[in-house]
Amino acid sequence: MTSPGSRSFWKVASVLVILLALALAFWILTRGPGTAPSPLAGEAGEAVRLATWNLYNFGRSKDAGEIAVMAGVLRDFDLVAIQEVSTSEAGVQAVARLDAALDRTGAAWEYVVSDPTTGDGSERYAYLWKPSRVRLVDPAWLEASLADPIDREPYMARFEHRASGRRMLLASFHAVPQGKDPAREIVLLDDLHTRYLDDHLIILGDFNESPDDEAFDELKQAGYAPVLVGQKTSLRMRRRDDGDHLANEYDNIFYEIAPFHIGRAGVLDFTEQFRTLREARAISDHLPVFADVSWR
Repeated sequence: MTSPGSRSFWKVASVLVILLALALAFWILTRGPGTAPSPLAGEAGEAVRLATWNLYNFGRSKDAGEIAVMAGVLRDFDLVAIQEVSTSEAGVQAVARLDAALDRTGAAWEYVVSDPTTGDGSERYAYLWKPSRVRLVDPAWLEASLADPIDREPYMARFEHRASGRRMLLASFHAVPQGKDPAREIVLLDDLHTRYLDDHLIILGDFNESPDDEAFDELKQAGYAPVLVGQKTSLRMRRRDDGDHLANEYDNIFYEIAPFHIGRAGVLDFTEQFRTLREARAISDHLPVFADVSWR
C-alpha cells in the first residue's frame, strides 16, 4: 500500500516534470531548433545594429524549422536587409513568416517587401526592423533611375534611429552573377551618392565581387568604405580537407565615411549549427554580414 506521503511526493514530482516540459517547449519555440546563443546579445546603445543577408531563393522552399533558425540568427539585430526573396506570393509569405518568428524571440518586428525587380533574374528585396529601435520614415522604393542598367535595381529605404533622431538611407543590392559581369553594375552605384546628397547613404547586400575590385574605385573615391576586407561570405559546396568552408568575399556593407562610425562588424557563421554544409545551405549559401553603425 502506498502511504499518503508517497502519493504527495509523486504528485509534486509530476507537476515539476510537466513544468519542465512546458519550459523546454517554450525555449524551442522562441529560440528555434539548433539556434546557438548569439555573440551580439545586449543593447547596441547609440548604434544601429545593421545586418544584410542573401537568403537564397527565399520563399516556398523554406520550412518552419529553417525559418526558426534564421530568426535565431537575426534576433539581436535592429535592422536587416534581405536579398533574393522569391517574386511569387510565396516570397512575400516567407518574409511574413520570418517576421512572425522574430516576434516570438522577445521583441516586436516589422517588415516591408519590394515589388519584383524589373530586369533579368527578377527577385524581391525585404527589410525587417525593430520599431523600438528604428522607424521607417517614408515608403521604401525600388530605384527607378537604375532600373535599365542594373538587372535588380537597389531597394531604397530611409530609417530613423529612435534614440538620436538621426537618419540613414539604405540601398539593398544584389548584383548579377560573376558570369554576367557584376562590375558593370557596381560602377554605377556611386550615382546613388550623387542623387541623394542630402542623405547619409549605406549600400549593402550581395555584390558578387570582392571589395578590393577596381569596380568599387569610384564609390571609394566618393567617400565610401566596406566594413569587411578579406572576409569570405559565401559557402562552398562542401568543406575542404583543411576545414575551410567559405568561398568568396561577395557580401558587404559600404558606408559613407564622413557621417558614420562603424563599431563591431563581421559575419555570423550559422553553419556551425549543422553537421554538413549541405544542411546549412538549406538555410542559405551566404553568411549574414553585420555592423554596428553610429553617427559621428
